[in-house]
Amino acid sequence: MKRKNQKPTKAQWIKMSVVCLLYIAFLIWIRSWWGVIVLPFIFDAYITKKINWTWWKDAENPVTRTVMSWVDAIVFALVAVYFVNIYFFQNYTIPSSSLEKSLLVGDYLFVSKMSYGPRVPQTPLSMPLTQHTMPILGTKSYSEWPQWEYKRVKGGKVQLNDIVVFNYPAGDTVSLNPNYQAVYYRLCYGYGRQIYDQMVAPVPVLDSLPVMQQRSYLLQFYELGRQYVAQNQAEFGEVTWRPVDRRENYVKRCVGLPGQTLQIKDHIVYLDGKPNKEPDNVQYNYRISLKQNIPDELVRELGLSQEDLQGAAQRGGVMPLTQHAY
Repeated sequence: MKRKNQKPTKAQWIKMSVVCLLYIAFLIWIRSWWGVIVLPFIFDAYITKKINWTWWKDAENPVTRTVMSWVDAIVFALVAVYFVNIYFFQNYTIPSSSLEKSLLVGDYLFVSKMSYGPRVPQTPLSMPLTQHTMPILGTKSYSEWPQWEYKRVKGGKVQLNDIVVFNYPAGDTVSLNPNYQAVYYRLCYGYGRQIYDQMVAPVPVLDSLPVMQQRSYLLQFYELGRQYVAQNQAEFGEVTWRPVDRRENYVKRCVGLPGQTLQIKDHIVYLDGKPNKEPDNVQYNYRISLKQNIPDELVRELGLSQEDLQGAAQRGGVMPLTQHAY
């Protein structure tokens, strides 16, 4: 069906102007002018209509209209989710138990990106709703080109004791075997130390050595371990590098700010020589010895989780407990 050229109405001009102004304001906010290339397409969608963006609505085949209507809706939803997750808010799950009992493993969080200013993506071409790996396929969910420099949009500042989400720094290098992804450097140091001890010389007690000598040993351990992991891909998988925004997300509490001096004395964090206020329900590890299993009623009263109980059995009686439980 041939489309008729119609003169744009006043309402179309107003809509186009509002959308363009909002879009330009967005570009100013994120300080990125690459997006200016989208403006001609916005103008065409509202005014000139040279590109038939909804060609499938004129298709004679009802199957085509049905399929493309679903494709159109899905693409729109994915694009909307992409921008919302990057610049406004995103949902996360708690990956580790370090924030118990404030937050539990598996809890879902909705995190505001506006609080501290959203970070402009360094790998902008990626599949929405994925961090670094495509479900089922197991391939990368992002393109390594282009990669932009680190840039964060202006926002608020992190305050002391805020709970923040960040990309795990040591997640820059990972082995693609899921069993080892989070512990690559630990693998290298661990295996390297074993190899050094067996093939070079017995490893001394590192804490008894000067700092620079400790560093020298650790560098040797790492190099030996790195070579071992690389040579045993069948066990560890291929080793790959990830950009900052594609590393695993971690959730932690901010216990110190730039410029402050931080010390830990008797499990207490000191900032500038003063003890920092501990969060409610803070936990410390205790070594316990049980004469019998803890009754279920007492487990509930003390707020113990199955992970706590299982961990105690696996770690020789070491269990994280709150002051109330202790």
